[in-house]
Amino acid sequence: MVANKNIDYPDQELYDYVMKGLADKNITPKTIGEAVYEMEHEYFPEKTAEDFGEDFYSLFKKREVLNLVGTGLMIDDLANRELLPEPMQTIIANDLGQFGVDELISIGIANLYGSLGVTNYGYGDKIKIGYAKELDNEHGEINTFSDDIFTALASGMVGRLGHGRPLDINNKKQEDYKEDAR
Repeated sequence: MVANKNIDYPDQELYDYVMKGLADKNITPKTIGEAVYEMEHEYFPEKTAEDFGEDFYSLFKKREVLNLVGTGLMIDDLANRELLPEPMQTIIANDLGQFGVDELISIGIANLYGSLGVTNYGYGDKIKIGYAKELDNEHGEINTFSDDIFTALASGMVGRLGHGRPLDINNKKQEDYKEDAR
């Protein structure tokens, strides 16, 4: 099949797929908010876990986030139904540490939210922050990508918080600086 450049991107269908997949995994504003609270309450003591979860849907206003999350959810789903070819079925079903593609997808998500997203993803993945620990240890369910996606989304929220403050600058133009230098 040759790529069709005249087809519209299925944004709504992808969004719906991602929202259903996340809901099926219990990755919700509540579970994300609790993880963000765990990571950020010392910097925002006035906020509750519920407050942190309020921005959940804003994470999905980037097509790249939808693509990455949808891909990870799809791979977990195929692995759960034992539809992956070997040796990928064994590697993903057992979340083998040398694989790392689940982390690469999640780093891609976190990276969209700057250095705060990436560093918090590394921290959250190491300690299995919040609900990620439960996803990682869900018996009988393959969540190789889902636990990392959860952590990446929580880290993205942290990045949005930190980078969400507007810049306090005077908006001078370059030519104004030339005048100042004289």
